[in-house]
Amino acid sequence: MASIDCKPSAFVVWSTAARPHTLTASVSPCIVAFASTPSSWNLRLAWMIFCFTVQIGTNLHNDYSDYVQGADTDKRVGQPRATAKGWLTPTETCRAATAVLSVTFLSGVYLLSETQQLSNPFAWFIVISSVFNAFAYTGGPYPLGYLGLGNFSLAYAGLGDLFVLLYFGLVAVLMLPYLVSCMGQSIDW
Repeated sequence: MASIDCKPSAFVVWSTAARPHTLTASVSPCIVAFASTPSSWNLRLAWMIFCFTVQIGTNLHNDYSDYVQGADTDKRVGQPRATAKGWLTPTETCRAATAVLSVTFLSGVYLLSETQQLSNPFAWFIVISSVFNAFAYTGGPYPLGYLGLGNFSLAYAGLGDLFVLLYFGLVAVLMLPYLVSCMGQSIDW
């Protein structure tokens, strides 16, 4: 494990791991979704929570997975990674990712309930696959961000970026309008 000399405050450590500077990837598509969707404040808040927590959960799990798989070390160049620096243990980071992604799942269930889509298999697919992809982006036996075939890495060929585009682009922009339209409300496309 890396040296934990000069460990920052708990707030700095957790914000480093959560990477709040990446939240524009969640905010921007939500703003587009809100602009086209006549929805109540509780649906908008739930969708914002869903998008924020899937982003933060992905970041936390990435911090954990990259350390465990050896992609990030204490010698990493660029933005520090809390687990690689030894500021958090892998268990702490993994538990935090799981807790945050549990909030993602629960906010998704809330959205499906409030829009009367609990029996909609497509809506369930989006909620479940969003959480799954957060874990699978750099974790598991076949991480989407680093899936490689010998000397050919699909991450460099754009597979990880494809999932980012699909879920932080299309899903984040279109899911709320889709759910609201399933309730019979018209959408300003």
